[in-house]
Amino acid sequence: MPELPEVETVRRDLDGRLGGRRVAAVDWVDYRMVRGRIGAEALAVRLTGQTSRGVGRRGKFLVWRFQSGDRLILHLGMSGRIRAGVSPGETRAPHTHLVVTLDDGTELRLADPRRFGRVELVPKGSRQPLALGPEPLSRAFTARRLQMALSGRRAPVKGLLLDQRLLAGVGNIYADEALFQARIHPARSGGSLAPEEVGRLHRALRRVLRAGLRHRGTTFRSFQDGFGEPGGHAPHLNAYGRRGKPCPRCATALASAVVAGRTSHFCPTCQVIPARFETEGDKDRATL
Repeated sequence: MPELPEVETVRRDLDGRLGGRRVAAVDWVDYRMVRGRIGAEALAVRLTGQTSRGVGRRGKFLVWRFQSGDRLILHLGMSGRIRAGVSPGETRAPHTHLVVTLDDGTELRLADPRRFGRVELVPKGSRQPLALGPEPLSRAFTARRLQMALSGRRAPVKGLLLDQRLLAGVGNIYADEALFQARIHPARSGGSLAPEEVGRLHRALRRVLRAGLRHRGTTFRSFQDGFGEPGGHAPHLNAYGRRGKPCPRCATALASAVVAGRTSHFCPTCQVIPARFETEGDKDRATL
């Protein structure tokens, strides 16, 4: 699933194409992708004629803002791809579920083979339906705030980093990378981390997310940026997806385990989990 660096890369690409453009028509919207109280037909009618104020992002969600105050929330799910500036003569990709024609004749298209994505129109004055924690690259996300989020928690730190209510935008890839950089085992309980370890994790999270942004996201199979190109960050990963390969620090073969229901990658030498640390709780279980 695209995480903060991938979604932010797409946001920047879309924002450059959509700012100031007017929606001429909504040619197609698949009702199965629509969430919220405004259905597919009403969404198409309400969106037509609106002028874009640009594209924002909240966690893993794109937020297309309009001068009316309405917002169109888009989530790419597991396999979604969204492009703007598409020529209407270009063959539509299979599983295209949203087509918006703009006043310059180009189209915005959303394709999602697995249909785990989401399209939701939030009218002006309505509360945005995204209950998310702080943005990890914002000033509001401090080491102290991370410490408060982890304090007293018996769940594995990996699962806590994936909880979007605690931290917005971090997923499996960048959680593994940050824990590797901070030398913290993913199955350590969140409350077991000392302040110095939380500080290392805070710095590592920001470093790995910024690196992902520099390389325009990570592509293994399906992620594409707003121009239809793959991200370039995969060769720069240190832990995620590298089971059996040598650790970049100590050359020990990297391992993987199911932690908080997700496959996690780590170095068994650099990221040791002391036996005294409890790894069960908060409905999470680490299988090592």
